[in-house]
Amino acid sequence: FYTTDFDELESLILDANVDEILAINQEFKNDYNRDHFVRDEEFDQSWDHISGDKRKIFVEFLERSCTAEFSGFLLYKEIARRIKDKSPVLAESFQLMSRDEARHAGFLNKALSDFKLQLDLGFLTKNRSYTFFKPKFIMYATYLSEKIGYWRYITIYRHLAAHPEDRIYPIFKYFEGWCQDENRHGDFLDAFLRSQPQWLNDTKAKRWWRFFLLSVFAT
Repeated sequence: FYTTDFDELESLILDANVDEILAINQEFKNDYNRDHFVRDEEFDQSWDHISGDKRKIFVEFLERSCTAEFSGFLLYKEIARRIKDKSPVLAESFQLMSRDEARHAGFLNKALSDFKLQLDLGFLTKNRSYTFFKPKFIMYATYLSEKIGYWRYITIYRHLAAHPEDRIYPIFKYFEGWCQDENRHGDFLDAFLRSQPQWLNDTKAKRWWRFFLLSVFAT
């Protein structure tokens, strides 16, 4: 879980790319996945036949994915809350992204309940510890995470669409629409980064990009 310098974040000027930021904000408002995360009848069965190492690995996948999505929800929600008075356009976009992340985390946590497990998200909210990064590093990391998340979900979806015999659980059917949330988030963060050329256009910035790209892939 991460935190940042909210005073610096709310002081940033968006003029260099504000039109694109506003356009993506409207995409968020359209809420294309409003009705996407609804469980169908295929979930209504026992999943005890998924057992052994397969069950262990799949449950770990659900837990890690849920924790990552919930971490994004908390970060985006806190950014939105802390900067809303001085940077309302940016705050609204982060609030809408937090809505998406909350849906993802809730859907994953409900899947865990099919395996007689659930993460206590309320406990995580109250007892989380934070790692501090300056805003530009938060944006580097979240941009890469969202775009890698897009490719992760769409790659899994396409593989299982081609090999339906390997789809062990119905959550994978949802990944095609789901990945578009990740893609839009990445597009917004890209637009925000390009509104801050001082974060991008020097040798040091390029080195930091490489570092965060490696870090996000590794974790």
